Amino acid sequence: MIIKSINIKNFRSYYGNNPVVFSDGLTLIIGGNGDGKTTFFESLEWLMNTTVDGKRSENISEKRKAELLPGESDETSVSMVFEHDGDKELVKRFRFYKNEDGSVSLNDYEFVGYDNDGAERVRQNGATMLDNCFESEIRRYCMFKGESNLNIFAREETAIKKLVETFSDIKQFDDLETLSITCENKSQSVVAREMQNDKKTADKAKELNNNIRYTDDKINKIVEDIHTLEHNIRTYTDIINQIETIQETSEKWQDIKKRISALEDKKTKYSIGAKIDYNTMLLDEYWILKPFGNILNEYSDKISKLSTEKRRQEREEVRRRAEEKAKHEIIEGIQQLANGAEPLPWNLPDRETMLNMIKDEVCKVCGRPAPKGSDAYNFMVKKLEEYVEHIRQQQIIKTEKENQDEEPPLFSKSYIEELNNRKIRYCDSEAESWIAKLTPDIYETIQFVNTQKERLEQVKKDLQDAIADRDNLLIQSPGLTAEALDKSFSDYRGNYEAKETANIRLTQLNADLKEWKAKKDGFLSEYNRLEPTSSMTKLYQKIHNVFNTILSAVEKAKENNIESFITLLQDNANEYLKKLNINDFHGIIRLQRRPNGSAEILLESSNGSLITNPNGALKTTMYMSVLFAVSQITTLKRDKDYPLIFDAPTSSFEDVKEEVFYNVIDKIKKQCIIATKDLLVNKGDGVKELNIDKINQLSCSVYRIQKAEGFDEHDLSTIQTTITKIK
Repeated sequence: MIIKSINIKNFRSYYGNNPVVFSDGLTLIIGGNGDGKTTFFESLEWLMNTTVDGKRSENISEKRKAELLPGESDETSVSMVFEHDGDKELVKRFRFYKNEDGSVSLNDYEFVGYDNDGAERVRQNGATMLDNCFESEIRRYCMFKGESNLNIFAREETAIKKLVETFSDIKQFDDLETLSITCENKSQSVVAREMQNDKKTADKAKELNNNIRYTDDKINKIVEDIHTLEHNIRTYTDIINQIETIQETSEKWQDIKKRISALEDKKTKYSIGAKIDYNTMLLDEYWILKPFGNILNEYSDKISKLSTEKRRQEREEVRRRAEEKAKHEIIEGIQQLANGAEPLPWNLPDRETMLNMIKDEVCKVCGRPAPKGSDAYNFMVKKLEEYVEHIRQQQIIKTEKENQDEEPPLFSKSYIEELNNRKIRYCDSEAESWIAKLTPDIYETIQFVNTQKERLEQVKKDLQDAIADRDNLLIQSPGLTAEALDKSFSDYRGNYEAKETANIRLTQLNADLKEWKAKKDGFLSEYNRLEPTSSMTKLYQKIHNVFNTILSAVEKAKENNIESFITLLQDNANEYLKKLNINDFHGIIRLQRRPNGSAEILLESSNGSLITNPNGALKTTMYMSVLFAVSQITTLKRDKDYPLIFDAPTSSFEDVKEEVFYNVIDKIKKQCIIATKDLLVNKGDGVKELNIDKINQLSCSVYRIQKAEGFDEHDLSTIQTTITKIK
């Protein structure tokens, strides 16, 4: 069976028709979280599920449903064209109607197949066609969701048994084994009856028969307990598998919650860093002084000039005052007589006497007349004038002397000195260098704030993406709630521990069974060695021994057939493991059978030591190698090929391994469809785009799925997944 194409119509986020054409080798469906990878896989699961009613309202496209007017209808469908002894088509669909009250009704469900036999297109039941072309026992080993489901033997305890029954030759032993058991039992009964009737062997035969019956009772009880335990183990396994399905989603949920919490912490941190108050910084951090460097220089120059000017004016004032003092001293010196004698007082004659003499025109000193206009008269007038001027000058000198001690200094305040001290303080000390450092400090602070703002915006976008991933996870997990995903896995632990306890008990019971069977074999051997007297009894004894030998041979051949199948599966798996890990360590796959008939996939080194914790990529390729080997065996046994379909199987891979891994798969000559988020790179703004360089190195077909732009992150009816062929 080779899938040629599918078309997804109005299935969940796939609005309208969405056709995809597949190659015979590998086809990659690349999409980020929430873009619709899992929905793509689940659309194929829905198409190939023949056991449940496919008419489900949660599978309808919300976008298409919202567009419908009352009375209008459309259909949800998934169709597949494939090749299997000719071209065939499989279609699963149902219609949905918009009622007048806005509700939606579902009807007209059908699951049909079409066999294109030449020009005629023959219609038949879809489930029947699917089971005939892609039987359920094969489908279970062809479709895998996530990495956790790749280990088919851990997923289902009876997987190896069903594989052996389905694809080995063990079935041909069933009828022979049944016949051998019947003949052996009947011959045993005849021999037992004859032995107890024979006198020679009766007593011993009776004793051995009792022992054989006792051991049979023990064996039957142990077998019953084993069957009960195996049933319990299967029940535990089913519960664990169900929980593990939820657990995988829950782990994603918890991872997203942790991512949201971490982003919210970053958002808070960056918000604090981005909210610095620049106005406060102006005063509290003295940012206002940033432009004062040049001002301080100008201030220093001006204070220096003012100080110089003040000193100059003070010198001028001292000189002026010195000149005034010298002037007064000269005047006093002029008034002294040439011979150094003391002159008469200026008040002799006094002013009144001189005025009387001038009035009376008589010199009352010498008694001579001094008529007006005479030399004597003029002498007295001049003398009076000189007297008056002298008195005036004396008064001035006296006043100046009196004021000389009281005259204030030229600069009564010390403002210039204070300004100069500030100059020394701010311009000639560490303050100037401190102010000079403000500029780089301010620059660094502003850069820091801008960086915090940029990071804040990026964190906001990442937070929106994470919230969208969380919401999409719920959308893609019908029936699961946030509370269910947050629930602890105590049930898982309890069932896991119960299963492990049952396995330990089962191992012990199998050991007990082996021991009691050995005891029975001993009794039977002793019984067969009895020598009866009757020749007929001896004949029955020989016949029984023949049937017993035949039964042992059939059981051994059946066991050898199982071992041969497991060896074939193991050898093929190791061939694929080598191919999937070119030029890298990969170890050796070993399939180990357990006492309960299940199997375990182990990885060993060539020296025989067990590799208990292989890295994620190696573990994934180990499980996928087994799946490829199973697929190869199914192809050999059925003479038909079948596709392998995976959803996100390589999330633990390293980036450098992606293109190598996919190119190897493409060369295996096996149709493989993988939905993955590999080969996407983050542009830095939350938008992811294809890594074109790596994609160009791929030899397989590549599609890109993503949400169409313009959606409302809170409105599911705006979500539409688009599919674009890349190569």
